[in-house]
Amino acid sequence: MASPAATPNGKALSKPRIGLALSGGGFRATCFGLGCLRALYDQDLLKQVQVISGISGGSLLTAFYAYGPADFDEFDALVVEQLRRGLQLEMALRAVRPDALVRNLATAAKVLAFRRGGEPRLRASNRTDALTATLASRGLGGKQLTDVSHPGLATVITATDLRTSNAVRFGSLRSSCSAYGTIAEQVSVTEAVAASGAFPLMLPAVERTYTFQRHPDSPGEQHAVLLTDGGVYDNLGLSVLEPGRSAAHTPHTYEVDYIIASDAGRGRLPLSSGHFAAARLKRSFDVTYRRSQDGSRGRLHEAADAGRIQGFIHAYLGMPDERLPVPVVDLVPADEVRRYPTNFQAMAKQSVEAISLRGEQLTRTLLAHYCPDL
Repeated sequence: MASPAATPNGKALSKPRIGLALSGGGFRATCFGLGCLRALYDQDLLKQVQVISGISGGSLLTAFYAYGPADFDEFDALVVEQLRRGLQLEMALRAVRPDALVRNLATAAKVLAFRRGGEPRLRASNRTDALTATLASRGLGGKQLTDVSHPGLATVITATDLRTSNAVRFGSLRSSCSAYGTIAEQVSVTEAVAASGAFPLMLPAVERTYTFQRHPDSPGEQHAVLLTDGGVYDNLGLSVLEPGRSAAHTPHTYEVDYIIASDAGRGRLPLSSGHFAAARLKRSFDVTYRRSQDGSRGRLHEAADAGRIQGFIHAYLGMPDERLPVPVVDLVPADEVRRYPTNFQAMAKQSVEAISLRGEQLTRTLLAHYCPDL
């Protein structure tokens, strides 16, 4: 390992603090992020990761690493098993069970009949419960967000509240929404991951009422939240790690020296004509989405240039191969993996190996080139 990194005042960092962001993108993101973690583990850097920020498919990987087996090989095998089995079939079977159908329809009818203002009547049951139950059956059942397997590791799993349009960040140290304050109740890992992964076009929002406190000694206030995919707010998971975040505005502030981003994005979009309404709307969403992500990456460059962080890498699945700073022997080509769908269907062994290997190759290469001190 290289000599310790230096801080702006010239003092050596014997144990650099690393923040790891795992993007959304279904199993494509889970698998690509697994390769990133493999590279960090092999270089003895994973134990320096002090906070992991996960979104959607990245939140699933965050949960299995932070709340699963402490042994890395066991964790690796567990994730590969989930990728090969998939989640969607079990979710579908759970969702169409007669008791689940009756319960979901009954709660939906109550919501439709509710007309009073103020706090909404929540759907106590919906199809997203099938995702929560599936996650519980895969080794995450009974785990609370405080039950981290690795001492000193903080977690952040982000969902989006459709009522306030704010992020709701669930974590091992605290859970909160900036519109209301810190959540007083314990939150389960499965609930946080299901909320972060509830893709709006496929799954209903996770609807909950939490007790929020502005300050530790302030009285709690109950507020309803309608939680959907965290990628709607921040698909890269980087915003919570950005330096300079004010504790006066958010309880999620983390001091890190390096930031490593695992981004399962597919890269530059193909050319599109956008003649008709559906194509125009989709393309407009894509442009807004891309611009938001470009802004997050740009802020990392600014932070590094200003010395607020020691360095960062952005391992980007869809990065054009010719833009890598150095050639990589036997590199898995971007075009071979970047179009893999962003769902939770069972993955073929070949896809698991190719996507995870590209994540590992990019992370190793970019670390060596841009963060040699690590």
